[in-house]
Parts: sequence; structure tokens; C-alpha cells
Amino acid sequence: MATNRTRRSEWHQKGGKWALSLGVRGTRVRLFEKEKGGVFYRATWVPGSGRDVRSLGTRDRAEAERLGRQLLAALLVGRPSPTAGPVRLGDLVTRYQREAAAYRDNKPRTREEDRVRLQMLVESLGVARDVRTITPDAWGDHARRRRAGGIRYGDDRMTEPVGPRSIEADFRVISAVLRWACTVPVGSNGGRLLDRNPLAGVRCDREKNPTRSVATWDRFVATRAAIQELADAAEDEAVRRDWLMVGFALTLAEATGRRESSIRWLQWGDIDEEHGVIRWRAESDKLGIAWESPLTDPLREEIVAFRATLEGTDTALVFASPRVADQPLNRGWFDKRLARAERKAGLPKLAGSLWHAYRRKWATERKHHPIKDVAAAGGWKSTQTLLTCYQQADHDTLRRVLDEPRKLRDRGVGDAAPIAGVAGVAPTVAEKRRQKRHLALMG
Repeated sequence: MATNRTRRSEWHQKGGKWALSLGVRGTRVRLFEKEKGGVFYRATWVPGSGRDVRSLGTRDRAEAERLGRQLLAALLVGRPSPTAGPVRLGDLVTRYQREAAAYRDNKPRTREEDRVRLQMLVESLGVARDVRTITPDAWGDHARRRRAGGIRYGDDRMTEPVGPRSIEADFRVISAVLRWACTVPVGSNGGRLLDRNPLAGVRCDREKNPTRSVATWDRFVATRAAIQELADAAEDEAVRRDWLMVGFALTLAEATGRRESSIRWLQWGDIDEEHGVIRWRAESDKLGIAWESPLTDPLREEIVAFRATLEGTDTALVFASPRVADQPLNRGWFDKRLARAERKAGLPKLAGSLWHAYRRKWATERKHHPIKDVAAAGGWKSTQTLLTCYQQADHDTLRRVLDEPRKLRDRGVGDAAPIAGVAGVAPTVAEKRRQKRHLALMG
């Protein structure tokens, strides 16, 4: 009598190659390796079409079993698996840059930075790699390569050794790509390009000692004096005007705490002297938010004096480029001249910062004001960012903390505050019992 051949429901090896059978007769998924240590495949029987074999794009048994069980569940409800084939990293990155609104809606500079990082990631992780196999261990391998440097990408460029902040930025970009892939529909059955983010739950190491240099008032005064000397010594009027523009930009940075990009894109129409406000446009803001800040009297005087030196220049932008009237002078133009002025003033270079040190200065000098007002005046949407990244501890404040303590005193037995507790917190039952015992011993 013929007997039905049993199917093994656990992983087993034959000739050194792993295999697993899932499901029951009529609805079965077989997982197997064609080569020892190779990529896993899955095989199913499709009524009317015959045997269907496809690669799962992974060498990991646990991942292959997960995909196999997902396919089995899809077969049991009568629909094909949306994740049957591999999703190659190179193809996914190209599609993300072409279709993802989150990428295309970024500012040009942000898109360019993300594009370069994606090039590095593709070269490091592999252009043909199935993104489902980007495990935490695979990400750890990439992080080590990035720290060491030497990854070739683009037009024969090579990465330099980097710290945790660059690796964290890489993680942010690849996570955005993977999250987007989880939202892309595939076919008409409700499936998605990826059923899950393979890096979900992974935490990237953060910089324990980030460099956040802070400028000082003395540094500002010395730099402004050096800029004025360079303007006075200029050989022609054009060079003199250049230095005056740098000095005015530095004055705006010190007085308003705004980012260099917002200052460069400032228009004369944004400065409302009649109502005493400066309007910062959303298109020039990093977060795309429009702001208004009060115009102080000292800054108003600086604006009047600067406009007088321009002698009737009619441009919408305060720092208009002489070559393209509707574009401001670029970042490099300002950076180069500010760095030169600092050298002339004999000032040491601030580590990792140039203009942004004045934004930290502005925030740190206003620690004694309500945090919400400081954030609104300086253009921070998140007070947490202001507290974490901008307001820094300074010597004078630390000295006051040490010199001006509020001494804690012992309280009497009848006081409302507990003897061994925190002021303002009601004593516990145990503390009340200890208090009674103490009174009994004292007679």
C-alpha cells in the first residue's frame, strides 16, 4: 500500500544545503539553497501555471523563514506575497531620489548632501544588495568603514575618516529611504515595496563630546574693528563695499542670532523700520517657517548707516550678488572674508564653527530670559534644540551657581515639610512613625 511521504517541518540539511517545508498539501512553501551557503529560494505550486521558484535575496535562514511564512500566510488568504523578490539598494536609491516627495521638496543644498551620502552608502553596502539584508550587523560594518575612511564613490572620490556625527547623518538618510519604501504600493493587492524597515529599532551612536564653539562679545568687537581696517585700506570702492557688507552681516548675526543663510537672503522690504520689525522669510529658513523679530534701536542705527554707505544702490536683496541680481552672495564669499578678518584681528580659529558660533553666543547670552521667548526671537521651533545645542554653560553663570547657593536648613518637628524628605512632599507613613519614635526618645 502506498503511503504519503512525510514533509519535514524544521530546517534540515541534504548535501550540506539547507531546506525547509512549510504548510500543508495543496498550500505549501518550500525553502531551499541551490548551493551550499548560497542565497535561499522559495518554491510554490501555482494552479494553472505550475511550479513557481524565486530567489528570496538573502542568505540568512531566519530571514528566509520569515519571508516564507509571510508568503504562506498570503497564499492562505488567496493573494500573492508583495515581497517575493529582492529590492536592490541601487535601484531603491535611484527611485527614492526620483519619486520621494520628502527628498524632492528639500532645499538644493540638503538634496545635494543627501545625494552624496547615498552614493557613499550604495558603494559601502553594495549596489545590488537586497535592502532586506541590511541588518544591524551590516550597518555596523558600514559604520566601521566610514570611521576609517577609504570608501571610493562618485567620480573616483574617497571618504575621509569621520566621527559619530557623520555616521549618524548617514543613518538618518538610509532610514528615510527605507521608511519611504515601506509606503510604496506594489500591485493592486495592498502590498508594499518593503513590508518592514530592516533597521527599525537600531540606535546609532551619538557624539558624546560634540564641538559647539561659542563666540564672545570681545571676539565680535575685535573682528568688526579688523573689518573696518580692511575697508579703510581698500584700494577701490568695490573692495571697500565688500568689507562693509561683511561687517553688516556680522552685525546682523550678533544682534539677531539668525543663521547665515537667513541673513544672506534678507531683503530690504523685510526690514520694516516703521513698525520696528524684521521679517524672516520661510523660503530662506532651514525649517521653512516665517518669523518676525523686533528691531532694536542699536540695530536700526546700524541699518541706517549701512544704507547710507550704499549711496542709492537699488537691489531687492540686502546682499545681492553683482553678477545675478536676484541671488545673494554665496556662503563661501562670506566665509572667506570673515575668516580673513579674524586672522587680521589675531583671533584663533574656533573649532568647527565660523558664523554659527554667533548664533550660539546669542542664545547663551539670553539664558536668563524665558525659553519660549528666546526660541521665538531667534527662530527655533523646538525649545529642546535651543537648550541642547545652542545655550551653552559659560564661566560667569557657573561662577554664580557656585557663589550663590540657597542653603538648605533643618526644619522643626512641627513643620509641614518632612524631616528626611524633599521640601514640599508630604511625609510617608514610615517617616511619620520614625518621627513619633524620635519624639518619644526625646521625652
